[in-house]
Amino acid sequence: MVEEVFLVKPENKSILKKAIAKNLYQRNIDQSNIADILKISQPMVSIYCKKEGKIPEDILNMASKISKKILENNNKCFFQTCILFSNKLIENNYYIAKENEILLDENKEIIDDLSNAFLELKDKNISNLIPEVKINLAIAKENAKKPEDIASFLNGLIIADDKITGYSGIRFGKSKHLSKLLIYLKEKIRIRAIMNIAYIKNPRSTGLKYSFLTKDYKLTNSIKKVDILLHKGDFGIEPCTYVIGKNAVDVAKKILKIKEEIK
Repeated sequence: MVEEVFLVKPENKSILKKAIAKNLYQRNIDQSNIADILKISQPMVSIYCKKEGKIPEDILNMASKISKKILENNNKCFFQTCILFSNKLIENNYYIAKENEILLDENKEIIDDLSNAFLELKDKNISNLIPEVKINLAIAKENAKKPEDIASFLNGLIIADDKITGYSGIRFGKSKHLSKLLIYLKEKIRIRAIMNIAYIKNPRSTGLKYSFLTKDYKLTNSIKKVDILLHKGDFGIEPCTYVIGKNAVDVAKKILKIKEEIK
């Protein structure tokens, strides 16, 4: 998850807290709450609010931004230490992310692929393909080894009136089931993307190559070229179809083909 942070030199930490205290007090936040927010004593807050003295403009601007964020975040903020490996001066606000969320070239290609796949599927009626569980589409990095190497739609695709209408974001490492299955399948078949839909009772009618998965989601044979994998379900587990392909757009096009063939 990407987080917004504000970086300040250690020697400016106290003056920044003073500026934040003054700003919050001007926004009608009482001193006891300010003390709790900044993790300082109430007498210190009183001193900060009464004490005169020039505060640098850049600190005042940062304090104003932080105060606004504090109020948006239910009166919470946290002061932590940042360790750098260069003496380059880094101040002001930045965004930090886990390594797998940094938009490297491969990550950008994956996000673009998922976005384009969504556009392929958007507003298409897939009433005959909607399972009980959420539909999602996942794609793996070239050398994916762990769930953090798999991108998918955050909380799945949004369905309204039997149509795919939207999504709430794209994230790596979020769809645990599809990630685990995709990592396993990549070792057996040359694929990088997978999408779950409702169980297809007559897969032959799709015109695509199909096979089955065991109860523990393993391949039942050594087939190398396949478009559809069927899981018959188990106690408490819904039967499901997994459409697989070389990338997310490839999977989306297969979904549309299936939709037309099994009307």
